[in-house]
Amino acid sequence: MKSSMVQHLILLAIVLLFVSACNEEETPDTPFEYAPEEAAALMDLAPEQRTFWNNIQEHCGNAYEGILADATPYYEPFDADQIIIHIRDCTDTLTHISLHIDDDHSRNLLLTKVDGTLRLKHDHRNEDGTEEEITQYGGDAPSPGLETRQIFEADEHTTQILPDRFDNFWFIDIMDDETLAYGVHWPKHGHSIRMEFDISTPVDEPPAPWGY
Repeated sequence: MKSSMVQHLILLAIVLLFVSACNEEETPDTPFEYAPEEAAALMDLAPEQRTFWNNIQEHCGNAYEGILADATPYYEPFDADQIIIHIRDCTDTLTHISLHIDDDHSRNLLLTKVDGTLRLKHDHRNEDGTEEEITQYGGDAPSPGLETRQIFEADEHTTQILPDRFDNFWFIDIMDDETLAYGVHWPKHGHSIRMEFDISTPVDEPPAPWGY
């Protein structure tokens, strides 16, 4: 009787070890699998930023025409016959806004949720889809900001590739139900530019941005 019980216990131990090994092999290699509350904390936004994010994503799939509303002399050559934004790809963690200047489809604004705040990066592409030499500049928004306006201060990467722009900050401003503004301020030299888009009237979608 004792021998049979010992055999059963040994067999049970072997089965448990086998099941444990299988579970370890199948478990995704991510810390969030073991600490989902940590993942939630990283993605959680202040109420003002959540409202801002949701208000932007309400326009997903739409394209809007804009104008150069204001620019200091440094940026005045930026003016174009047609300026269009296309809020083209939205997920729980990404809002992709392509910016089209006439036939130039190189500019992308990538708005993401990172480390409990919002991050804006500028993804610049050549016509063949490769990254331009100067790209992925931008920064994080100081939380909480406003429900209608978020600013994004130049981060370390921006300072490394564009040292003279260490104090740049970009902004996205939902001015009212009809107008969204985007632009940049460069305090060191007093340069600034602001584009305003009519978000009350969608227009035809532009071509896909280069590289997408």
